[in-house]
Amino acid sequence: MDVILCRFGEIGTKGRRAQIKLKTNLKEHIEKVLPGSSVQVYGGRIIVEGNDLDYKRLQFVPGVVSFSPAIKAEKHIEKLKAAAVNFTLNKVKEKPKIKTFAVRVKRLDQKYPIKSPDVERVVGGVVKEATGLSVNLNRPDLFIGIEILPDSAYIYSEKFQGAGGLPLGEQGKVVALLSGGIDSPVAAFQMMRRGARIVFVHFKKTEEELKIVEKLVEHFTLFDPKVRLIVVDHKEFLQKASEILREENRLRYLCIFCKHRILTEGVRIAKKIGAEGVVMGDSLGQVASQTLRNIRIIQKGVDFPVYRPLIGTDKMEIERIARWIGTYEISTEAQNPCDFVPRHPVLKAREEEFDRLRAIIESRITS
Repeated sequence: MDVILCRFGEIGTKGRRAQIKLKTNLKEHIEKVLPGSSVQVYGGRIIVEGNDLDYKRLQFVPGVVSFSPAIKAEKHIEKLKAAAVNFTLNKVKEKPKIKTFAVRVKRLDQKYPIKSPDVERVVGGVVKEATGLSVNLNRPDLFIGIEILPDSAYIYSEKFQGAGGLPLGEQGKVVALLSGGIDSPVAAFQMMRRGARIVFVHFKKTEEELKIVEKLVEHFTLFDPKVRLIVVDHKEFLQKASEILREENRLRYLCIFCKHRILTEGVRIAKKIGAEGVVMGDSLGQVASQTLRNIRIIQKGVDFPVYRPLIGTDKMEIERIARWIGTYEISTEAQNPCDFVPRHPVLKAREEEFDRLRAIIESRITS
């Protein structure tokens, strides 16, 4: 029988009634991710039990801050000492190079009669005597973690990072505008970990980019099996808009109108499906369409919430998150740059010029 110790963070800061609701939501999501498992909430932890559990899938569950494969032990100190010794001997068999260890205890059951430092001292003493290993509190070869809960004690040696945040669905659903690039999947993930369900909308320019987007959406089913994709043709609009802007000697404005059309159409779809907002992957100043001036103009006339969770995040941090959640490799698969990007996109579009060009484009193109 496998046992996994799951931790949550922000959930524990909520009021009692909110905590009950959030924990129940998280429990049900874990049961769906690990079918056939038994999931129980014990105060500040969630315990998952079952056979042959794919525990690493928990890294994709919003609300789980960290998790550890563990063994379950009785809380009585003599039983706990024996379990810790057996745990350590098994680890040494697996990795004979282990020479040092450290014990760290968290007493989540405040009624437990022995304080955490005393449990560490007692358990560490018997482990040292039984195994001959040396204690190294700073850089041990083997970390022995013990968490004492109301039902039992749990012993583990590894801690894996989870998505954190809040369980899915707590904040309703949003439309996330998804390109084949690095930023937009990260923006969607940031909203997921705040409790929002995602409906992806992709504005298709090429089949190659669409294939990458479909791979990204398939990857996101690890976070939410209900995630779905809506595809909107965008190439024809860009072709017509570029012709018009070229005639007006304002091809530099094409990226502005590209993003404006994507946003306004995304808002239309969001309203149609009952979403609470639109998510964009903008990071301030990263490209021409993401300057403060251009963002304001692109959003002109939009009477709907637009969320930009990456707006103050630099590129290196965005790439770090993308690697962590597993989208970076997909997003960086070979693909050609956009054929429509002008050589010198406008950095600070003029509002009156945007309005003039917009009137011309709208009169000649029916969306």
